[in-house]
Amino acid sequence: MLEKRSLNTFYQLMKLQPTQLTSFMDKINLTEHQFQYDVEKVNSFLYKVGVTPINISGDRIIIGQEVIDYWKENGAGFVANQFSFEQEERVIIFLLYTFIRHEPLSNFHFQHLFGVSKNTVSSDVKRVNNFCADFRVEVRYSRVHGYHLKGTEEDKRNLMLKAISTLKIKSYAHEKFTFIFQQQQLQNQYDNYQQVLKDFEQQYSFAFTEDRLDEFIYLLQMVHIRQQQHKRVQIYPDTVSFLENQQAFLVSTLIQQRLGYTTNREEVAFLTIQLLGICQGEVSPVRTDALFAITEQIIVNFERYACIQLLDRNKAMETLYLHFKPAYYRMLFKIPITNVLLNDIKEEHRDLFIVVKEVLKPIEEMLNIKVPEDEVGFLTLHFGGLLKMDSDSSLKLFRALIVCPNGISSSLMLENQLKSLFPQFKWTSSFSSYDFQHLADTEYDLVFSTVVLETKKPLFIIRPIMSEMEKKELIQTVEGLTLQQSYHNPTSDELIKIIRQYADIKQPELLKSALQQALFKNDYLNIGRKQPVLKDLLIEENIQFIDEISDWKDAIKAVAEPLLLNDSITNQYVDVMIENVVTMGPYIIIGEQVAIPHARPEFGVKKLGMSLLKLSEPTYLLGEEQNKVEIFICLAAIDNQTHLKALAQLTTLLSDPEKLELLKKAEKKEDILNLVVEFSEL
Repeated sequence: MLEKRSLNTFYQLMKLQPTQLTSFMDKINLTEHQFQYDVEKVNSFLYKVGVTPINISGDRIIIGQEVIDYWKENGAGFVANQFSFEQEERVIIFLLYTFIRHEPLSNFHFQHLFGVSKNTVSSDVKRVNNFCADFRVEVRYSRVHGYHLKGTEEDKRNLMLKAISTLKIKSYAHEKFTFIFQQQQLQNQYDNYQQVLKDFEQQYSFAFTEDRLDEFIYLLQMVHIRQQQHKRVQIYPDTVSFLENQQAFLVSTLIQQRLGYTTNREEVAFLTIQLLGICQGEVSPVRTDALFAITEQIIVNFERYACIQLLDRNKAMETLYLHFKPAYYRMLFKIPITNVLLNDIKEEHRDLFIVVKEVLKPIEEMLNIKVPEDEVGFLTLHFGGLLKMDSDSSLKLFRALIVCPNGISSSLMLENQLKSLFPQFKWTSSFSSYDFQHLADTEYDLVFSTVVLETKKPLFIIRPIMSEMEKKELIQTVEGLTLQQSYHNPTSDELIKIIRQYADIKQPELLKSALQQALFKNDYLNIGRKQPVLKDLLIEENIQFIDEISDWKDAIKAVAEPLLLNDSITNQYVDVMIENVVTMGPYIIIGEQVAIPHARPEFGVKKLGMSLLKLSEPTYLLGEEQNKVEIFICLAAIDNQTHLKALAQLTTLLSDPEKLELLKKAEKKEDILNLVVEFSEL
């Protein structure tokens, strides 16, 4: 039996099939001693099963085809035999195993599958049904059918997609899917399905989102098993008719024919829905596309609620359209996804997440759909990337590229994070790991990736969302490697590698965190500005009460007065705020009788500021009855981001009907300040 670390080394060797020893050890963060120990264990195992061992010659790793073939055939068994499945994994595997069953399943089947007791299986069934609850599917048992799924075929398939996306983020996911198929005497045909889909992608100029494509391949294999068992989906005729007019319907039909499965209209329609949810929109969308109009409205809403004006709106429209088109179809047809970054996004970009949720509310009402938090998270990443978009096109010294399988929003956020950290590099468009494999290494000098890759060039493994500490350490590592600083301080990973040679590390992640704190405690690589909270900006002297102002222009002048007096803005800024309303309409109204006049920083902002004017009698923007405003909040932002924390807190306040009513009823500054303090501590 292989130890956990030795098995992981074997897994990485089979996954990457590296040829260079030192670069491979760096990628998996092992010392030479640890790697030699693992290879000895792996070779001992291979010798016992009659397979030619792995050979290390100098700095070369020589892996025979016999080893690779043996892993392909038995790798899933290693995973199943070496590790006991976690509780969450048992829930997911229970569902997938039941979905493709070919015989009645009893409690004994799952005892044998997981190596657990009868009582544990019974407890797992309850957890499985909790997982199923949102999909209108239930696990039931009968003597005739054994354990089976009760619900519509469409709901079952959507549930399986959620289960697949949940299992896919676990370690050794591919081997675990293979294990599920093998337990039903079936093969995991992932490579074959991937090639077929990639052929059609190239032929019809589709652009698959890599992570979603992985999930779709596993689902499609399982759906084909169901189709062979004559378990068919039912889709409304109007929906089928709508889908038949999509190019994806033709592609879906051809995929079914190529793989040798039914071209039943409803089954092809189901496949079409899935394709629409994983294919990014066209690179140059036409304005007749209804989704393009929706995308444009989202951009307008974002500028309104974030109180910014994007410099390159055309670029913003194009990139958002690419992301929103598949997201729209996922939401329209209730295709579930799992955003593995969601908790990180809500923690690292909490303020922007709040603003984006508010931005999407009018879209939810217009389309009569609910935007799940997983999708809000991806859109938050996207808008974070737009805020940091760098238009610098000057010649760069190093050619750097990004590999990110998480889709266009994650890639955009990552690309702009990296561009802001390393503006001296020449950056190319983000690649999927599949496309990267076919890219010549003469095309780039450096690679930044969220997944481990095989490359001879310097490779930096990073998270899609980096903490400030991780950014600082990355800067030091990259600049040291590219000889752009004369002295190189060791990174936490380099120190851990040295420590491992002489000591056992019990808690490596805690040690790494402590080393990072020690290395960067002076915070000399400060990334970004401190973001003030609402109470820091909306102070007592910036709040005014006026009974009545008949002219809306005078109201904007009045609300801006405190910011003029404390030298936060110039008179030009006031003029531009008024001009914006004249030329762009009443876009500054963001809630019931609440408006936030603002303009771009270059039109007269000296420092970040916010002021509030409450009128006893409303005024009307552009003199129109429907544009009634009682509360004006003037925002002077110095950039696209520093004001977001305070703005998110203000948005939360204004989104609460009860608190908004208190704000409207306020009669003295103290009433408003109490609300401001309350929401500044969220």
